[in-house]
Amino acid sequence: MALAREGINLEDIKRDAKIEAVLKHVISQDVEIANLKDEQFEMRNEIKRRDETISKIEDDIRLLKKEKRWNMLWQNSLDEDINHTQIALLVVGVINVLFTFFMSR
Repeated sequence: MALAREGINLEDIKRDAKIEAVLKHVISQDVEIANLKDEQFEMRNEIKRRDETISKIEDDIRLLKKEKRWNMLWQNSLDEDINHTQIALLVVGVINVLFTFFMSR
């Protein structure tokens, strides 16, 4: 009754309290949406970094495969050179033995 004498309406207070609660809820939702947008932005950046890393690794793998092929070709070439050198040394050794044999006679 004292409130009625003062001119304070309880319904207005209830309505104002509901409006304030709704407003707080809307503000908290806005804050949550902003946080989710920030997280989404960070996730996009992380995905971009991951994709760049994958691309670099794939490039490295391609280069390593090329290098492996080159190394195999180089090794095959070296093996052929070693075989030729061994044959040449064998021929020179046989000639040396024959030369020594005929010179000693």
